[in-house]
Amino acid sequence: MRSRTDTTDLEGLRGRALGIPVQLPPFNPDSDVPEAPEYADPQSWITSPAHFNREHHPVDLFWVYPTILSDESTYLMNIRDPVLREKAAWTLVEQASIFDGQANIYAPYYRQNNVRINPLMLTDARPIFELGQHDLVAAFRYFLEYINRGERPIILAAHSQGSVRVVELVKAGELLAGDPESMERLVVAYVIGYSITQSDLDANPLMKIGTNATETGCFITYNTISDEEGKEKDGPTIRTGSFVVNPLTWKTDTGFTPASANCEAVFFRHEDPEHPVRYPHFAAAQVVNNALVITDITHPEELPATSVTFPEGVYHMYDYAIFYGNLRKNVEDRIRSYFGK
Repeated sequence: MRSRTDTTDLEGLRGRALGIPVQLPPFNPDSDVPEAPEYADPQSWITSPAHFNREHHPVDLFWVYPTILSDESTYLMNIRDPVLREKAAWTLVEQASIFDGQANIYAPYYRQNNVRINPLMLTDARPIFELGQHDLVAAFRYFLEYINRGERPIILAAHSQGSVRVVELVKAGELLAGDPESMERLVVAYVIGYSITQSDLDANPLMKIGTNATETGCFITYNTISDEEGKEKDGPTIRTGSFVVNPLTWKTDTGFTPASANCEAVFFRHEDPEHPVRYPHFAAAQVVNNALVITDITHPEELPATSVTFPEGVYHMYDYAIFYGNLRKNVEDRIRSYFGK
């Protein structure tokens, strides 16, 4: 249930129509805020697909899924909505499957906000955004106390809105970055499809950007775009001063990396999720300014612009797919490095 403070904050938004580029109906905190999840209830956690590996692993993953809510009327996800639950579960297949067979995957449902207020979630719509943050803090605390219990190191991973939330919670010291001792339990944090800037690192000096393939306790971040002139400006998740890690080298330098270093891109199909389409050497990559630019794309038909939020040449929807093989191998490398230390 909402706290008294939450209700007070939300009252300031009552009657306001929020949203970019299209506004949602006027916000009503009495009807537009679904009930908070109870994380002691298994129904508040996404269940891994039956074909995922069921062995127990020495590392736990805490996954925060990207934006899946995009209708024209709903401000916050109702975690009981079966259609949205299915969309959230699909992110395990399409993205978090890089951890399948390497970590125990735990993913809470949370009251994320509609994609239309994403541009406002850290400003005008912050009180709405904070409800989802409260959910994730509660989920992580439950996860630490009753699931992980301090017995295994942890990977944080997310995409898009999920990465925004992880970065904000880490800055606040809520997710394994509150003190040096907690950071020792972090294998790596993949906060892909969002930007980390120096001001974020200044907010929590325990955060650091990864600079090689085996470093632990670090953060990996990038936003994928084409080399078209000015395309960086079309990426709503790209911020000025962003750090960028090239997933073909795991470095932050601006050197060109050929497609031969791209292990494989992997694209999942809803009709046959167990047999995705795989393309070795899918694209070359290079850090340019605040983004990751890809060129020499072998199968551009796999990168359609399907969202008005992310126009053609902004490959946000495919941040995981394009580098799937490299990401999966990097998970293995960092886990091995962690235990080697």
